[in-house]
Amino acid sequence: MKKLSLVLALLLVLFSFAGCSNGEEPAAAGEETKTLTGTAKGFGGDVTVTVTVNGNDITDVKAVGDSETQGVGSNAIDQLPQLIIDADSTDVDGVTGATMTSNAIKEAVNNALAGK
Repeated sequence: MKKLSLVLALLLVLFSFAGCSNGEEPAAAGEETKTLTGTAKGFGGDVTVTVTVNGNDITDVKAVGDSETQGVGSNAIDQLPQLIIDADSTDVDGVTGATMTSNAIKEAVNNALAGK
């Protein structure tokens, strides 16, 4: 009887872990992952972003602005995408000292989301 109780207890523990997830919510029915691109004028030239969305959620942002000033605009290129992902919005503060590049990244993301 003790062996049966032990087996049942182990099975209960195993099945309780089976329902655990990695913390990500599954996409609702009809939602799909899309990759969008957008561009806006930065300080040194065009800033292009690639935005990945799942339904209405921003799941990834990559920004490229090869003509932006190294150590200034490049800081916005490096830092702002994660802020947008974390906020799930472009309603975030820009990077200090890189206002034009920050605004270009946010505008490019908005353009991508709007299909412009």
